[in-house]
Amino acid sequence: MKKIIRLFVAIFCLFFVLQAMPGSFLPVLRSGLQKAVRLGSDATILLAEQIDTLTGGTDPSGTGKNADKAAHEKTPGKADPGAEPVNAPGEERKTKSSEVPAEETPAAKGTGSSAEAEKGTGSSAAPEKETDSSAAPEKETGSSAAPAEETAPDKEPDRAFPLDETDVFYYYYTRISKEERLLYDAMLALAQAADVENGTEESRLISLNPSGEEFAESYTRAYNALISDHAELFWIAQGRARYECRYYVLPSFGGKYKVVLSLKTDAEDANARTVFSEEQRQLKEAADRLLEEVDFTQSEAAIALRIHDLLIDSAWYNVEAGTDDYAHTAYGALVEDSTGNPGGALCDGYALAYEYLLQRAGLTCTMVCGYAGASEEDSEKHAWNLVRLDDDWYEVDPTWDDLDFLLFPSEEGYDLLLEALSDEEYMQRIRHYMFNLTTEEISAFTPGDEYRYVSYRGWVTLLQPSVHIRFTAEESEQTRDYVTPLAPAAEGTWYTWEMLTGNE
Repeated sequence: MKKIIRLFVAIFCLFFVLQAMPGSFLPVLRSGLQKAVRLGSDATILLAEQIDTLTGGTDPSGTGKNADKAAHEKTPGKADPGAEPVNAPGEERKTKSSEVPAEETPAAKGTGSSAEAEKGTGSSAAPEKETDSSAAPEKETGSSAAPAEETAPDKEPDRAFPLDETDVFYYYYTRISKEERLLYDAMLALAQAADVENGTEESRLISLNPSGEEFAESYTRAYNALISDHAELFWIAQGRARYECRYYVLPSFGGKYKVVLSLKTDAEDANARTVFSEEQRQLKEAADRLLEEVDFTQSEAAIALRIHDLLIDSAWYNVEAGTDDYAHTAYGALVEDSTGNPGGALCDGYALAYEYLLQRAGLTCTMVCGYAGASEEDSEKHAWNLVRLDDDWYEVDPTWDDLDFLLFPSEEGYDLLLEALSDEEYMQRIRHYMFNLTTEEISAFTPGDEYRYVSYRGWVTLLQPSVHIRFTAEESEQTRDYVTPLAPAAEGTWYTWEMLTGNE
């Protein structure tokens, strides 16, 4: 009995000691008592419970509140709102990005006359000089158009396809100078404005003298890059709207120039911007419908091939289209040309549509312009694509892959030609002969034996030697294309059609 009395006296004495002890030490004491005393004593259990009462639980912060416990309690079956989303199987796919072309491109199928050879700088007026030393300078940094790096980062695991245009990587933007990006940004901001009115303006502070030849070239290059990168701005590329430019000299800011841009539409058409917005919506919806047939869990090369095939299956070459027709745009290839023909396109329409679709698929693609034909002497203006796969570039001409053949019964070998055209396996090879070539191959193409159709009647080939020659920097003043010379040479040899399909 005396032992029990002494034990309770000891317990109550310990309570007074615990009240004066630092809170952070109490959990340690409690844990130590529970582990050290294994006698099953009621007094020991009581002591542990009293420590809990004094501390409010085992909060390591010593605040006396059981905040840690409350913070980690979850309702069974309810997701933690702070947890990262879990991706579906196959959803994580690396991507690199995209690119685009110059403005002047061909017309006759496979070759053709340019959409508007003089339109490269063309939709913008010459700058007007105005002196205003008090004008406030614009902020020189902060591009809204695209990342400055040439190599886009791998896509985030939760990114969904197809991409919105704001997530697309634009190749030519990364290849132009800092000052040209400022002009590009201003043009893009005007094009993306809620409404294009004559009073809408964007200004940038630059170092180039707007009255000099260097500025004229940079201005044209920025414009070329914009309409080549952004196939959705087809209405600007086709002259439905035009940029006008004026500038102020700012002596108080080191002699820099404040360039002011505006985007003008037909003053008599008050609904022009509404029409353009509706057409852009139609383009996006048409692209989304086509991309619904793409498996985005596949490799980038397989996705590029699938999109190539879907495009040439849906578009057709409209040889009758004029220079100002929407057939020169992605809208013509994916929606309709200016006369309402669904899918009616010319070579630049094919190239811009392929670029737009690959951009939305998270791939890097651009358009290049130059000359193409049976030989250099017989070539005409043309447009085609460059695609980047695993850091290698490949040349693709979807226009020439979309082959049409006109046969007449009187032609020699007519029956053999019909037989070749009806052979699905042979025609699949023919419809990919301009898919994923190197620059060297496409510059001087010679069909090999694999492009011959052989039967008991003999053999026939539907192809002939051809050339694709890009515009050069030395020709830029004449062609008004200042971005094609910025495009890289294609040296990729791995992702051929034969490799991707197993048709060796």
